[in-house]
Amino acid sequence: MWAYLWEGLINICSTVMYCILGFGMLGVGYKIFEFITPYDFDRQITEDKNVPLGIIAASVIISVALIVIFVLARYVGRIWYGV
Repeated sequence: MWAYLWEGLINICSTVMYCILGFGMLGVGYKIFEFITPYDFDRQITEDKNVPLGIIAASVIISVALIVIFVLARYVGRIWYGV
């Protein structure tokens, strides 16, 4: 019985660790994209109401998130490990 609880605790901890790592990698990837483009995304989207730039920013976030998912899945070995 204790082995199942211990294994469940390890799975929960690894899920939280990979979630934090994934969000960190997502944030770094978005900041790198924002750094190499000539626009200030926050100002353009919120103040100037630039909808096309918001769509581009959302697609970049989705793309970077997919890359992070597959990098972590390759590291872990199974794509749905910890989900």
